[in-house]
Amino acid sequence: MTTSSITSSIGDLFTKVLLERVATLISEEHLLLPDTANPWSKENYQYLKHQLKERVSPRRFKHSKGVAKTARALARCYGFDADKARIAGILHDWDKGLNNEAARARVTELGLTIDPMVVRDMPWLLHGPTAAAALERACPELGSEVFSAIAHHTSGTADMRPLDCIIYLADIIEPNRTYGDADGIEHLRSLVGKVSLEQLYFEAFKYTLAFLVDQERLLYPGTIDIWNALMARFGNLARMKRAGQL
Repeated sequence: MTTSSITSSIGDLFTKVLLERVATLISEEHLLLPDTANPWSKENYQYLKHQLKERVSPRRFKHSKGVAKTARALARCYGFDADKARIAGILHDWDKGLNNEAARARVTELGLTIDPMVVRDMPWLLHGPTAAAALERACPELGSEVFSAIAHHTSGTADMRPLDCIIYLADIIEPNRTYGDADGIEHLRSLVGKVSLEQLYFEAFKYTLAFLVDQERLLYPGTIDIWNALMARFGNLARMKRAGQL
């Protein structure tokens, strides 16, 4: 057996062991919502919150509770189901406790098709899509809106549903958030209830894009397309605001 074939065999064995380890550590097979009549009930929220606590760090758990609370408040402000928003908020970082290799293995385990550049160079973005896919298999009764919001809470899309916008925003402006530009985050908080939910998402996406560029971070491959689509929708409003016409 050649050195290259031995190395390949070791690599294949490592991948197999890692996949088995990931499946054991993060399996959702045990999840069973206690309230089958109302998927977004307080009882189910408390149950899922307890499950999350076993998966993530104390700091991440505190953040997730903050997102759930903020998402509920945003939902009430913008006329969306507050209990559904709270569930999506507590679950949005369900897979955030995985390291980079485990996140990549999770993509393989779930059979997801994700841009290879993201898998290779930006594994910190994988926790949204993997959590959404895994939770949809385990608890389909939570509904497509919840899974969509979880999947898109980091990268965003050009056509965000209301709950997508709520979780994207709550992730940024929840009161425990310390990462990012404090003035920019406070500005976004000040806009809640004063502009439409779509406009607020546009402002949040703009803030995130500017922050990532300033920090010289990699951008999600679809970011420019998303930005261009949002500018086509909101660009005139932004220009009018700068000109003092609004």
